[in-house]
Amino acid sequence: MRAADVVIDDVRVVCLPESVTGPFQEGDSRHAVVARAAGMTGVFGPVDEMPAALVAAGLGRTVIGCRVSDHAGLLARLLARLGPHGAGLGRWAAGAVDCAVWDLHGKLTGLPVAALLTDTPASRVPVYGSWLSLDLEHDGAAEAVRSTAVQGFAFTKWSMRRSQNVQQMAALAGRAASWANAPVALDALGTWDVETAAGLASLLPPGAVRWVEDPLPRTERTAYRELRAQCPLPVARGERVSDAAHTRELLELGPTAFNFDVAWCGGITEACTWMALAEQAGAPVHLHGRAFLPALHVAAAFPYLAGPVEYQVVWEPKRQQVLSGTVVPEDGWAALPESPGLGLEVRC
Repeated sequence: MRAADVVIDDVRVVCLPESVTGPFQEGDSRHAVVARAAGMTGVFGPVDEMPAALVAAGLGRTVIGCRVSDHAGLLARLLARLGPHGAGLGRWAAGAVDCAVWDLHGKLTGLPVAALLTDTPASRVPVYGSWLSLDLEHDGAAEAVRSTAVQGFAFTKWSMRRSQNVQQMAALAGRAASWANAPVALDALGTWDVETAAGLASLLPPGAVRWVEDPLPRTERTAYRELRAQCPLPVARGERVSDAAHTRELLELGPTAFNFDVAWCGGITEACTWMALAEQAGAPVHLHGRAFLPALHVAAAFPYLAGPVEYQVVWEPKRQQVLSGTVVPEDGWAALPESPGLGLEVRC
């Protein structure tokens, strides 16, 4: 039977055992999405509880009977089922199913997902390191930044939530760049306003900051148009974008970096559409690191477009505990797994 003719028999959610993950802590992702066809399984995980619950509640069953190779048709079914709830957690749930089916497709054909996306995928992908749980004002922050930067990442990214004192924020950003001995990216986590961003932009040491990710709590075009009019702050956006129309609006504003997540956007199928939109807009893409394995495959399929992928230096090794192997960056590069599908099995 050709892989193109195989149809999906079942989609379900499994809870990952603590024997695989270790003792669960609050916030840990504890589930995996499993798609079955022709006696084989494709798996994506770990997945958080809420998107997993949506898949288990019936979203996964909507694609039973779909051809494994019909990724566009599968995504259309998922989004139709979600209807007005097809943003946020809905997109994440659809993305988890989509990624599991791509893993299944790769296993049925004996090819890595990246080789299903293009005939000439890159064998390795550049990565940058992020450590968003670190408080840059903590006594040990300088050593943490230095020890991360010397690992050879393309660059590093650190969190900087809004403070009442913009001068202190600017000075702290400058110190972080000094510790890293290179410009750093900052993640504001949506906690700034236009006034804070404008004030900080005027005070930042020249060349200290590559970009500020998600400076504003609102994601619509109006808010970021106002920001662009008031200051020249380099901005990265995309993590919270929910659909292709929203993506086009964002790209019209010319972000310094477009950093959507391959699972959260709706999966690998939708990610390819958004990569094409970014290429048309001339926007640099730096894929978000929450879905690291799928991001590696998409970046490998678009090496001329995708810049370094985010590697979350604290959280990603913990997520990879549920996998049959690990992908550990070396000197700023991550090797693309060569096994079929996503390349590493979820031990569920």
